[in-house]
Amino acid sequence: MLHNSSPARADDGHVYDVVIVGGGIAGLTAALLQKQAGKDILVLEKDAVPGGNIKTIYENDLHMETGPHSFMGSSEFTWKLVELLGMEDVVEAASSVSKNRYIFRAGKLKPLPMSFFSFVGTSLLSPLAKLRLMMEPFMPNGAKERDTAWEFFCRRFGKEAATYIMTPFISGVYAGDVKMLGARAAFTKFWKFEKDSGSMIMGAVKYMIAKRKRLKAAGIKMKRGLFSFNGGLGAITSELARQLGQSIETGVQVNSVSKLQGSIYEVRADQRKWSARTVIIAAPPPMTAEIVSASVPDLRDSFLNIPMSPVTMIHWRVKDELGDYPDGFGFLMPRIFDLRVLGTLFPSKLFKGRIRDGYQLFASFYGGMTDKSAMDLSDEQLTELLLNEHRRIFNREPVDAEVLRILRYPGAIPQLLPDHPEVIAKILTTLAQELPGVSLAGNYLTGVGIEHAVESGFKASQRTTACLEQHPAEVS
Repeated sequence: MLHNSSPARADDGHVYDVVIVGGGIAGLTAALLQKQAGKDILVLEKDAVPGGNIKTIYENDLHMETGPHSFMGSSEFTWKLVELLGMEDVVEAASSVSKNRYIFRAGKLKPLPMSFFSFVGTSLLSPLAKLRLMMEPFMPNGAKERDTAWEFFCRRFGKEAATYIMTPFISGVYAGDVKMLGARAAFTKFWKFEKDSGSMIMGAVKYMIAKRKRLKAAGIKMKRGLFSFNGGLGAITSELARQLGQSIETGVQVNSVSKLQGSIYEVRADQRKWSARTVIIAAPPPMTAEIVSASVPDLRDSFLNIPMSPVTMIHWRVKDELGDYPDGFGFLMPRIFDLRVLGTLFPSKLFKGRIRDGYQLFASFYGGMTDKSAMDLSDEQLTELLLNEHRRIFNREPVDAEVLRILRYPGAIPQLLPDHPEVIAKILTTLAQELPGVSLAGNYLTGVGIEHAVESGFKASQRTTACLEQHPAEVS
């Protein structure tokens, strides 16, 4: 059984060790760690199926992701979770073409250079832009805490490279506005490379050398490339839910968390309530704002002031018996053209079995912080826009093109603004004072990737364990 089909104990005086609010990968990771530690836990999830945005839709011969499509080989905490779940045998490496990435410029898709020689020969950047980018190690260290991503990447790489390489990359990761996002918050490693080493490139080299030494000392072999699972990325959240079993109750919208007498907390959802010694809130910022506002009203605005980017995701297919479409991970669109697509992934080029032979599966993204009105387009308008734009991008008439699924996420991706680290620090400090048994998890804390979400689950579990150990007499 993937989740609880009957109501968990409530209003009966039972006290859980941990109640986890939110059944996305962050909350499920924390829940698994606590369950494996022998704790009495309960996960409350508002949707009918746990997993958050990491699910796979199985429809006839199609496998379609509802959110992310892969995770990176360098994702240390994600691999720890894979090992805890015993899923090593079902991990699937992306095909060799996944290293091919494309950027649209001058009316066509141009490969993103992935080696020195391809960089020298690329027409993606002008000769002057290449020279400017190669000068990065010699540019002055200008790291400032209030840097936007645009200011940072222009300073390090020059305006042209920032426009045609980094801006589309940021649209792909954050669906964000490069002039809003904070470099220190959204690209912490990159910003620290400049701050600590005076150069992003030199800092990255030092970081990789140190990381290899650390992993080698720990007996860990660093993996390269992109990975998923047989059948889709949703396999990991499905397995988490399976192993948690009756500890998950779905269809529960939590309204509040409050402190009772001693070190007991009350979790409420409409007319139901549960008692717990500790609570982990693994919900998006707007929902977390409502949950904590009754107990700590000063934090409500802090959560609500974290912008959430709207994204519409379109799965579609074309007939491709002749292999007319590019091999690779996908393409990204610089935000300077009259094309609204943020980017398109090529899932059937990355992993086997995503669609039947002779067809290619695409996943295209619209909206983001620079095009919020895309969320208001009807299915018919989106379909027309998608096909018209991709005729131009691929320079061919798509054969048997069919839109398979349109997924709309009004608040898909948190936007980490320049003051985000201070905002999160204030939230954590206030929570520790007012609700010391409550921990947070989620991809809005330090970054928006799967690795950030999983890591937050590990850290929330660690804080919860420490809190429970402070009251040994109350833990049974």
